[in-house]
Amino acid sequence: MAIIRLGEFQDDTIVLHFGGSAGSIDAYTLAEALTGFADTALAVSAIIDPGTEIEILVEATGPGSHRTKIRRIKKDYGGLLAVGGTVFWGVVSNVVYDATLKKADPKPEITVNSDEVIIKHGNDTIIVLRKVHEAVEHVKKNTAVQRGLSKTFAALDADKKVTDFGITGSIADPEPLIRIPRAEFPAIVAFDVTTEDQPKERTLKERARVVVLKAWLNHAKRKWSFEWNGVPISAPIADKDFLDKLDRREILFGSGDALDVEITFRQNYDNALGVWVNDQNSFVVSRVIRAVSRS
Repeated sequence: MAIIRLGEFQDDTIVLHFGGSAGSIDAYTLAEALTGFADTALAVSAIIDPGTEIEILVEATGPGSHRTKIRRIKKDYGGLLAVGGTVFWGVVSNVVYDATLKKADPKPEITVNSDEVIIKHGNDTIIVLRKVHEAVEHVKKNTAVQRGLSKTFAALDADKKVTDFGITGSIADPEPLIRIPRAEFPAIVAFDVTTEDQPKERTLKERARVVVLKAWLNHAKRKWSFEWNGVPISAPIADKDFLDKLDRREILFGSGDALDVEITFRQNYDNALGVWVNDQNSFVVSRVIRAVSRS
């Protein structure tokens, strides 16, 4: 019986293993599979670490038909959760593994403990952090996540030279942590999200740093102009205590200064794209934490 801990990821990297004879993978297969995997990772990031923009970079290659080391680069730190690499790639790898269990018979035996979850399926025992397992349950039915998985495995399924797909923590690992045989590719390709079961609107609250472009230094409910993660937004400030301090000149700031705030906004679900889209008219600064001078 194999005991696998799906959390052995360091330096915010993950390694993808493409099984087959050495150097046999087609360049187009590899490109399409990597694009699908990157789409999956980006979709997971948008759900579990909202507000944080990332890049997925191919960093190195290794043995086998092909091995690719992928790094997540955070371009900003706007998210509330500040999800680390071990948790993030743990969620992504578990989403991939979970997709292989959709039609498993018998169903896997799942034991939830205080800090970790044990999944027994066949001869394998998978151990993951509980917070990783809970995140997987939250994201695995997302359309964008499943579309990325489908794109990855459709490319692999179309290339008869690819015998299996695996995920591991180090490019030097003799065997991947998980290995998905070719016979299971079609089941992952055929995703079946019922978007009718998903909510169509949600309200989020995030901690953010916004640059002040235009201010209204009074209690009028007029929208200030900000820049958030390089994107202009307009939002009123509903923090009466902060506005009172402005009136008393206890807080002084100028053009180009920033505010650390809690900002609330609505998102609407786009069925066609499988993603949540911000409602640009819904932004409200609910609390100002502090003013930040540009100097």
